[in-house]
Amino acid sequence: MIDTETKRVLGVDYGSRRIGLAISDQSRTLATGWKTITNNDTVYDTIGSIVEDKNINLIVFGLPVSIEGGDSKKAQEVKRFAAALEKVVNVPIAFQDESFTSRDAMETMVAMNTTRKQRRDKGRIDVMAAALILQSYLDTQRHKTE
Repeated sequence: MIDTETKRVLGVDYGSRRIGLAISDQSRTLATGWKTITNNDTVYDTIGSIVEDKNINLIVFGLPVSIEGGDSKKAQEVKRFAAALEKVVNVPIAFQDESFTSRDAMETMVAMNTTRKQRRDKGRIDVMAAALILQSYLDTQRHKTE
């Protein structure tokens, strides 16, 4: 049996070139932006190592939901990647609507008084977006249990 109170959740902002990552605290209350990794031939092994090292038992992917409600090409790509990853890491996958997270990440960075140069760093935006995706998921789950 998995003790969910001591396991963390990994948030993922998937991109064809870079993947932004965020991690929850052990109580699954707070998401913290962590780092970006390169989406290359070793990405599954890299995430597998993270899952093991950071005591992860759930991975939450941001899913780009189209305005029409169907899956966009990007959403299909995210789902394919997540399905392949789930087979490698043997950890459940969940999805969270990521609509506007990049815009929200930029607004958050402005509110944090980051410099223009920092706001142009796409990796920094990816990490912030991953944190927003994960925090949204954690908040939704907490509200379901209250």
